[in-house]
Amino acid sequence: MLSPEHVAASLFAQRNSIVAFVTTVARNFHLAEDLFQEVCIKAIGRAAEFESEVHLLHWTRLSARNRAIDTIRRTQGEYHGLSPETLDILAADWPESPSRDLALEALERCLRKITPNNRKLLRMRYFEEHSCSEVAQRMQRKIESVYQALSRIHKTLGDCMRAQNLKEAQ
Repeated sequence: MLSPEHVAASLFAQRNSIVAFVTTVARNFHLAEDLFQEVCIKAIGRAAEFESEVHLLHWTRLSARNRAIDTIRRTQGEYHGLSPETLDILAADWPESPSRDLALEALERCLRKITPNNRKLLRMRYFEEHSCSEVAQRMQRKIESVYQALSRIHKTLGDCMRAQNLKEAQ
């Protein structure tokens, strides 16, 4: 039996991992964040039902996954994401270690190395979920230049992340 305080601390310690998992299901970071908060509230209310932290984390992923699929079906009519079998495999093998935090820190360092204009482009495209043509209009660029800039940014961030991983491995 876990206390509500232990449940809250455990879930917030695993926040990045859980939100990343839900994002793979929902394909929408903001929805994943909202679902994480909903599931946390539900889990804290049911704290006495959890036998261990492992039980809590498995329940949280399953609950958030099902909630994401239900939300997508309700708003879009149908879920076209990963198959239930693939989601089960993903949930079973999802890492629960703090190594995700190291990757996040490495990504943050890499993002600081790109120009503010490129960070703005990434934010508009991926976090605000604008299409490339909308980004081009808002930034007063040709759509081809947006595609080229995104390609260069992806390559730069990929190279930087690989370099960060090599540093950490040494």
